[in-house]
Amino acid sequence: MIRLETNLPGFWGELCEVIRLFLGAVEIRPDEGDELISHAHAERDGQWIERFSCGTHAVEHTAPVVRGGLAEKRQLKRAAKTGCFLLMREITGATPPWGSLTGIRPTRLMYELREQGVTGEAARRAMRETFFVSPAKAQLLSDILAMQQGLIDTPDTEYDLYIGIPFCTTRCAYCSFASGELGRGQLVEPYLAALKREMALDAALMDELGLRLRAAYMGGGTPTALTALQLDGLLKEANRLFPGAREWTVEAGRPDTIDRDKLQALLDNGVQRISVNPQTFSDETLRVIGRAHTAAQTVEAYALARSMGFGHINMDLIAALPGEGEADFLRSLNRTIGLAPESVTVHTLAIKRSSRLHEQGYVQADADAAARMVDDARRALGEAGYAPYYLYRQKYMAGNLENVGYARPGYACLYNIDNMEETTRILAQGAGAITKWLFPRERRIERAPNVRNIGQYIERVEEMAARKRSLILGKEENKHD
Repeated sequence: MIRLETNLPGFWGELCEVIRLFLGAVEIRPDEGDELISHAHAERDGQWIERFSCGTHAVEHTAPVVRGGLAEKRQLKRAAKTGCFLLMREITGATPPWGSLTGIRPTRLMYELREQGVTGEAARRAMRETFFVSPAKAQLLSDILAMQQGLIDTPDTEYDLYIGIPFCTTRCAYCSFASGELGRGQLVEPYLAALKREMALDAALMDELGLRLRAAYMGGGTPTALTALQLDGLLKEANRLFPGAREWTVEAGRPDTIDRDKLQALLDNGVQRISVNPQTFSDETLRVIGRAHTAAQTVEAYALARSMGFGHINMDLIAALPGEGEADFLRSLNRTIGLAPESVTVHTLAIKRSSRLHEQGYVQADADAAARMVDDARRALGEAGYAPYYLYRQKYMAGNLENVGYARPGYACLYNIDNMEETTRILAQGAGAITKWLFPRERRIERAPNVRNIGQYIERVEEMAARKRSLILGKEENKHD
């Protein structure tokens, strides 16, 4: 257990995140601990001075004072985090691949540099020198910005749609999403009725504002846990209320939930992009992580979708799954590439506190091994004609690494870019869904989260829609919450 003392208590949580980059999920407290990390902030001659010490180790980092509102807070936080990073690097002798960055969207920093006129090698050098990001990760960010060119500048008149289906046939051991097992399905029809009501209310608001749909995405959970009839009815209603999507994605993620009738329902309703997610091609690992399908079923579902005419299939893989080494991951990677999907998403296992793996006390994979798996994926996918087009990071990931979406030219998913870069308004429906509304003039984003509990969502769906209306119109129309 670590004791952390700081005279900038407002940044205590951020400093804890930096410490955990090096020490993992260690317990950190402000009042007791076996080791003391001390931080003293001072100001002298126009410089902020951040002094950190632990035992015989001590570092001092200075940064120019910045005055005024959010800029001051942001730069002071960055200075304190950098000082903490330098101390932990000295103590451990390690440098995490993402350096001092703890945020989930490092591409934002590259876009900020671009706005300042800093591009190419100068931007990569700034990432290395300012945030200690490795050369490989700085290049990854640069490659992603290149793939996003021409796709990221969304007009203010457009928005994306997210529809959440919080049901799965079984719950994966690593899952922390707001979803429940399908069970006997008693909640499905009431849920769909509530969802359609929320959709109708939201559609009326979009019409009121004169906004147009850009991309639509149905996720979960597992949307294909629904019956073909239920899928067809929901998609018909979505297309009636929200017409004109340039891109329609449905996560048909679990191969054991995919059949011809469901795929036909997707095709009939204009869905162009689906995910058929193996996660791994090891049957033993699939059993351990709670997936109720085999590797053979993944191949069969993929072949069926392809034979029916789906022209954009995505496949997800997870690096550093329980019991898997580099050779296991490489076998799954090569098998995926052999199937030739249009896009591949490579996740790094994240063990969230609400997951079964965390409850079982599973110890995260070796950071170096996880990093080699991620590097193998980038190299192999690059050689096969795929390029990275979006990236995000999560807490508790193996090796403090990242999730990266790769695509062949012309197959980058608009919704994934919009959602991760937060450059487009996201109108979200369903239990646990989060509307993220962009106010471009103020350059800010406001969020309206729906309740996660399925039963409460069904009962409070009118409130969820009213909450969004209040947020988007800036009116106090809903005071129920």
